[in-house]
Amino acid sequence: MNAISNEQIRDTVLRTLSDVIPNADTQALHPDISFHDQLELDSIDFLRLMMSLEKELNVTIFDFDYPKLSTLKGCEHYLTERLGGA
Repeated sequence: MNAISNEQIRDTVLRTLSDVIPNADTQALHPDISFHDQLELDSIDFLRLMMSLEKELNVTIFDFDYPKLSTLKGCEHYLTERLGGA
């Protein structure tokens, strides 16, 4: 399996987030502030985001790990570890 870069992961998260919340300004996201606080992402949208990331990146995201993915930085860190990225 080819390792995926942090930049590829970030781009995938932002693109997927734009699909889940079409009017979101993903380029203005602060990496350390939760999606909920910045975008008013509700639990259903968050679940859609997790499912989309799983499909897009072909990775399993365990529900008990969801809190780790509440920010852009958290998503990057978690997915980099899960995908063996650099």
